[in-house]
Amino acid sequence: MSISFDLLGRLADVVDAQIVTGRTTSHINELAIQAALKAADINPAYLWIAAHLAVAELHKTVSPRFSDSVKRISDGASRDVVDEDFVDVVKSHGQLLDSAIVHLRDYDFTYDMLKSLEQRSLGRSETQILERPQHMYMRMALAMHLSEIPRVLATYELLSSRLVVHDSFVSVFSGTTELVRSSSCSVSVSDCNVKQLYDAIAKCVFAVRRGGTISLSAQGVVCAGRNAVCHHGESSVGMWTMLKFLEMAISFARRTNDKRGDVVNVCLEPWHIDIRSVVEFNNMHRHELADQRSITITLSLPDIFMARVDDDSTWSLFCPKDVPDLLRLKGHHFETAYAQYEASSVHRVTIPARELWNLILRSQIITGGPSMIFRDNINGKSNLTETPASCHADLRDGTIDLLADDDELHPKNRASIALPLFVTQDGAFDFEKLHQVVKETVRNLDQILDTSLPRLEASMDRNQEFRAISVGIHGLADVFTALRMGYESPEAAALNLRIAETMYHGALESSCDLAEQFGPYGAFARSPLANGIFQYDFWDATPSDRFDWDHLHRRIRASGVRNATLIAVGPGMLEDTPTGFTQSTDPFTSNVLADGVICPWLVQELVGLGLWNEATRESIVASRGSVQQIPLLPDEVKAIYRTAWEIDPKTVLKLALDRAPFTCNTQAISLHLESPDLDQLGELMMRAWSMGLKSGLFRLHTRYPSHPVGESSFDEDTDREMSFDDVILSSSSS
Repeated sequence: MSISFDLLGRLADVVDAQIVTGRTTSHINELAIQAALKAADINPAYLWIAAHLAVAELHKTVSPRFSDSVKRISDGASRDVVDEDFVDVVKSHGQLLDSAIVHLRDYDFTYDMLKSLEQRSLGRSETQILERPQHMYMRMALAMHLSEIPRVLATYELLSSRLVVHDSFVSVFSGTTELVRSSSCSVSVSDCNVKQLYDAIAKCVFAVRRGGTISLSAQGVVCAGRNAVCHHGESSVGMWTMLKFLEMAISFARRTNDKRGDVVNVCLEPWHIDIRSVVEFNNMHRHELADQRSITITLSLPDIFMARVDDDSTWSLFCPKDVPDLLRLKGHHFETAYAQYEASSVHRVTIPARELWNLILRSQIITGGPSMIFRDNINGKSNLTETPASCHADLRDGTIDLLADDDELHPKNRASIALPLFVTQDGAFDFEKLHQVVKETVRNLDQILDTSLPRLEASMDRNQEFRAISVGIHGLADVFTALRMGYESPEAAALNLRIAETMYHGALESSCDLAEQFGPYGAFARSPLANGIFQYDFWDATPSDRFDWDHLHRRIRASGVRNATLIAVGPGMLEDTPTGFTQSTDPFTSNVLADGVICPWLVQELVGLGLWNEATRESIVASRGSVQQIPLLPDEVKAIYRTAWEIDPKTVLKLALDRAPFTCNTQAISLHLESPDLDQLGELMMRAWSMGLKSGLFRLHTRYPSHPVGESSFDEDTDREMSFDDVILSSSSS
């Protein structure tokens, strides 16, 4: 987006009217930034002006040399925090690293992106920022590869160009001894021992305090209300008490961590006798914004439950202490054991399956959750299926978690690919570049597992056994828009499928390269991949002939792969991080962005059609970001800018199904329903299950009873210093 001299001139007039004698240049710069932000609803180009001014101000106060920033950070840190190996490499190669920095790339940031980096990721003292964004990227690359300078420089290029975004823990802790082994972990608790519960909660706090996410399997927590006594002689606290205690602990951890606030995802199956109290716990948080919650709930639903709902049969709830086999069995073995427990004298509560189903759906409509995954679809289509433990999923980052009979932390590492940056100047998508970037990202994620410190010592063996990583995506809807494809168009469906296939092949090929060099992950011999079963084989799908899949089969059978899981689709680490693009695979939720700013893609389109004026802007705002009612707007354009609220949710499920044969983890599926009822939502979830998808719902967004979270009716700002007529808009300014 270019910025015309007229826009700059109008902005200068506004700022000039506010300048008071004796003000510093920094103060004047801040006045200009605030004026530009206020004018952004008139033309999104003002957002870029604000960002440029903010970057220029930062560059004034921070040295351009990377080596200087490292010295300032290390001088101000305690000895036990500084990674001496990292500092030694900077001392040896400082001049080369300094010369590789491309500071102009800082001007590619939006204002929100820059401010997010300043608050969460850039090195700083108590009073000032000590590094530029480009220094941060070099610091991350150097922490991954240390003295392997060619690899450092190649990784810097990936990060600096924003082609790949790593979890914030990497940007925060790179170059320090605090760099923990993984950004995301899973832990299970399978006892009623209070000490064990405390230990599990402590691990959750440890992870969140350092900026990671954690998934807690609570299926083994002994139920409350029966005076159940553990073999340790201690009474069970039950699910409700455990969740409240966990919530308080995580809330405390988030308040003491200014780098990032994250959540614990608690996973539960519907046969637990406390399931209804867990759903009620979820309902208690109906008035909280999603990013304010300390705990999210994921329900893992087995086929037998879904079939009972479909047949309108009864469903039995048990205490896990009485049915230990249900904690370790899966598939038909689980169903057989479940039926045997029902026929036995084991204590249980029997309810209509649809009663519990409707309770879950009602909670989703009210709160947006709990998330819903399908236990047997995951177990039946996972590269972890030949291990003895069950698998669950954390839909926040789209990853499958192996849940063993222990309370160890099972680590993962994750990154996300910025798909819009692969759209070429001539309106094509660069699949070859995507394939190469995915390969580099897999290598970097695997390297992080080896070069960083373990989160906890207990996680090291599990880390080597599976070496789980996840490569995700963001900005799919932006790609469709850039290539002038409607989200529901056949062209978008074909592109969606090809992107998924390209990424899966690139990830497998890279992981195989690493296995040939360093050996496969420890549990590879027990995996479906060891038998030549790729993810698409689980779906009876046939890949295209764009890649030599047979050759890759032979290589993997001979050498294995380095990582048990590779591809995941979920917002995860980017859910609360501005990237300038849409989240994951989600459609645009509105053509009106924050603070009433109209989508830049749309503004450019309307300017070209001669339809951009104050009346059009007000019409879009009044329609909550919809363009469907704009007169004279061609149907083709209306299709391109259809929002998530105007897209058939079945299309969202169909695109997920198309990606599924090339997604070895799982997918976070978010749905936007104007005013759903139990029948509509239930039909969609049943459809997702019957399609074989591993997940049904990550988050439900509704406009009932009021605007969805993050939206408003965008009342006009009567204090605006600029009116629409103050700004001359032309194609050169969009």
